[in-house]
Amino acid sequence: MYYGQEQRWADEAELLKPVLHHRMVQAHAMVQPEESASAWQNWCIRRIGSPADFYGQELGQCTEVIFDFGEYCVGTPVLQFAFSGRNDSPMRIEYKLAETPLELAFDFEQYQTPPGWLSRAWLQNGVVVLDENTETVRFPRRYAFRYMKLKMYLSPYAKTRMLSAACDCTTSADWSALCEPAEKGDALDQEIRRIGVKTLACCMQDFYEDGPKRDRRLWLGDLRLQMMADAHVFRNFRLAKRCLLLFAAAATPEEGRVAGSLYPAKPLPLADQDLFDYTVLFGDILLDYVTHSGDTALGLDLLPVAVRQSRLALQEVKDDCFCDFKRHWLFIDWKEGLEHECAEHGVVLYSLIRTLALARKLGREELVSDFPETIERLKQAGIRKWFDREKGFFVDNGQISWAAQIWAAYGEMLPPEETRQMLLRVMKDASALRPGGPYLHNQMVIVLEKYGLHEEARQLIRDYWGKMVELGADTFWEIFDPAQPLLSPYGQAVLNSHCHAWSTPVSLQI
Repeated sequence: MYYGQEQRWADEAELLKPVLHHRMVQAHAMVQPEESASAWQNWCIRRIGSPADFYGQELGQCTEVIFDFGEYCVGTPVLQFAFSGRNDSPMRIEYKLAETPLELAFDFEQYQTPPGWLSRAWLQNGVVVLDENTETVRFPRRYAFRYMKLKMYLSPYAKTRMLSAACDCTTSADWSALCEPAEKGDALDQEIRRIGVKTLACCMQDFYEDGPKRDRRLWLGDLRLQMMADAHVFRNFRLAKRCLLLFAAAATPEEGRVAGSLYPAKPLPLADQDLFDYTVLFGDILLDYVTHSGDTALGLDLLPVAVRQSRLALQEVKDDCFCDFKRHWLFIDWKEGLEHECAEHGVVLYSLIRTLALARKLGREELVSDFPETIERLKQAGIRKWFDREKGFFVDNGQISWAAQIWAAYGEMLPPEETRQMLLRVMKDASALRPGGPYLHNQMVIVLEKYGLHEEARQLIRDYWGKMVELGADTFWEIFDPAQPLLSPYGQAVLNSHCHAWSTPVSLQI
């Protein structure tokens, strides 16, 4: 083990595993999906009845029904039955759970790889077969959905009646601890906040999940945004501490690198993706945690991990500029054609700046005494290589993108007023490559706030997240481009997550 503390960190994280809060949500309506050229993703929902009209009636040998739960649910579905006859065959219940009308209408058996490239197993359906008449049927795993489709094969002699369809919803978010914003804003601001808080709460389970349908794991970049939002919402610092300890415990034994994502496991968490622009920001996330929680003890405990990530980041620097040596996954955004080097240079700078601030806050600046000089060198080198003064933008291999300007702003490469003007210009420049989804939009919101452009940050949230509200979002979506309803980095839109951590607006304190 690189740090020699990994098992202790894992043990401490296990002690912080939360007790989940439960809430039973009942089916709200009986519905059918319908094709509609005017609807988002070309599918809408038509209400055909009330569950109360269905409950209590004797069911046929093969009965189909679709329930709308009226809200996004994360939990275990529970069905209640009654019987007034004898049992002469098993109960067979085929079920399908869906986040969206498109997913509800899509025939999962038609899913193929390619064009999709994620596992078919993420699509939520299954079969429960019970040999005896069973009054309470609890599904075998947790699901994330709004719509439930059932096809039930029953004995004609059992005289079966359904009494209820519900979901035992879970979250580690304590709704009684919800913080109210200092200013509520107008109706749209309040609705964005309500849906954002719901998104955050649905992703708060045993840890901060990236998405309760998919991938149900802990990603460091998603965690950063979740913790920033939660600092002004539920303030669940125990959960944040647990997640930081899990990442530290999963560091690679050879070089102490934290993972881009992980699965909690025993005796140590299982590290997954080596995602460069997530891992190097461990110090930034730890600084946010210490600042909001006041927990300097954890800050000091994990400071060596944070410093190590920033020093590892410098291994990808040549002649004081970031260079893609093809050793790591460079993400930045789900955006086809995006150039990465300039943005990653900003990521490295921000890593150094924030880890230096963390060390200073904890009184251990001697651990990073070389950082101030390194930061200044990298700033000047970044300007020389990528900043086009005539255009007023950072240009990466001929490309002007939001991503490059955002991370240059994070890295403080230009003076504050120049940075403000650059950010305002790039948002108005129709030729600039825009973000591919909520993740990078959230990064723009953060840097706008960082540079005092609060009204512009609010307007970006209203324009982008407000469009999802207009289209009927229950929770905020992993991928969203208003001009491309079926856009998916995974080949098929039914694999997209429609409740996703990185889509929680970070400025929920509006």
